[in-house]
Amino acid sequence: MSVGRSVATQILFGGLTQLLVSLRGLIIMPIIVKTAGESVFGSYVLLSSIVVFAGGISAFGTDYTYRRSLPATDGARQRRDLMMPALAFRLVSVSVLAALLYAGGPALFGLMGESMPFSPAYLVLWLFGLMVHDYATTYYRYTNRFGIYNLLTIGQIYVHIGAAVALVFWGQGLDLDMLLLLQGGSLLALSFPTLVFGVFRETGLCIPRFDWPQFRADARLGLPLTGEFIVDFLVAFGDRYLVGLFLSMAAVGQYQSSYALAGLLAFFPKMLATVLPPPLCRLWDEGKHHEVEELVSQSLRLFLVLAIPFVVGALMAGPSVVALLTTPAMALAGRWAVALISAGMLFYGMVILLSGVAFVTRQTSVILTANVIAVIGNLGLNAALLPFYPDVTVPAAVSVVAYGLSFSYALYKIRPRLRIAFRWPSLLRSLLAAGVMGGGLFAFGYAPGALGPTQVGLVGLHISAAIVLYFGVFLLIGGLSAADRQALIGLIRQKSRSA
Repeated sequence: MSVGRSVATQILFGGLTQLLVSLRGLIIMPIIVKTAGESVFGSYVLLSSIVVFAGGISAFGTDYTYRRSLPATDGARQRRDLMMPALAFRLVSVSVLAALLYAGGPALFGLMGESMPFSPAYLVLWLFGLMVHDYATTYYRYTNRFGIYNLLTIGQIYVHIGAAVALVFWGQGLDLDMLLLLQGGSLLALSFPTLVFGVFRETGLCIPRFDWPQFRADARLGLPLTGEFIVDFLVAFGDRYLVGLFLSMAAVGQYQSSYALAGLLAFFPKMLATVLPPPLCRLWDEGKHHEVEELVSQSLRLFLVLAIPFVVGALMAGPSVVALLTTPAMALAGRWAVALISAGMLFYGMVILLSGVAFVTRQTSVILTANVIAVIGNLGLNAALLPFYPDVTVPAAVSVVAYGLSFSYALYKIRPRLRIAFRWPSLLRSLLAAGVMGGGLFAFGYAPGALGPTQVGLVGLHISAAIVLYFGVFLLIGGLSAADRQALIGLIRQKSRSA
């Protein structure tokens, strides 16, 4: 199978996986809001961010070489020698962070002013679950076995959701402790057996041998990625902390409900960021830079063709969808937030794709600086505006500015190294088709910043019709070029011959 066909297959299944991952928030959100309330949901969001932050920084850059070099290895011994030093370091650092989290988690959470009681031991369980899940999925992802990777990724999510639904069905309340326990348990349920009986059985175990000068050099190379994670985390969750500080836990829940819906837009770039780095690393290392440029340009173009109508749809029908998932009061509180966050997600998605390019071209400092720009803009503007304008629309609008600046910087730094073409005629056709789609939604009874129809079947029918209208107009006015059509037809034929 050629690289192009292999990547296309991975994109197909990776897209389905990332879509199911993105739907997680929309599925679990109404379960929590309607059984435990807005404040419990807001508290759960903030606690989850604390655990994710601790897990994300725990490697401190020491696993960069492991991830970057794994696609080029073939033997079990090579893979084991790459993995074991990073894993040993990660185990020690996670243990230290777990002790700090156990001792200081309640106090840190209490800084928000209206804390809820919970057991910090469940945060520790969740943190170790994240580490195990990360090493199990990373190994299969970077050895190009995306079937197992996708299964682990989807499996832990829907084990978690299934357990929550079962508890509600059996009349068991979903308090904060139960939500934390379910999260940590679902991570370990599939990942731990896979790591022990899959990864370790394949590579074997050994006492890691540290070449300390090389280990420190590798860590310095990967440390900007840890810095990138920190600032990316602050961009993604910092506004929620400020909302909790200046407004309330209920306001955090209101903002998160809009964010969960708008965040669906990020599924496509996140999927590409999962699938593309291994083949892009190989192509770049083989000197096939033109193929890298083509893959990246096509990815950006496809994302924008999907993102533009999403933003328009969020503006028109977003409040109605949020009302269906939560309550009309929560939807009205964030009636402008869905569309604004969606616009921010458009820029965020392009930053994700460009960060993947920087990873491949070893420009890791670009990733860090782009996210520093975003976090300064996000936290600075929110801290300045929220005390005077206490409304969840403020952080939504700020996200557009912050991610727009971040994207502009990343594109400016990467373009001299890699040519990226946006193909503007196609994007202009997308804008026109999205405008026609918006007119169709207006005819169905939706308007910007207002609640339209809120019947489940009717909203689903209207959104489906809007999607068909957009793509129908887009194709009618030539949004898909002849070359694009030939490539798609060729791919379909190749698939049918190989089936």
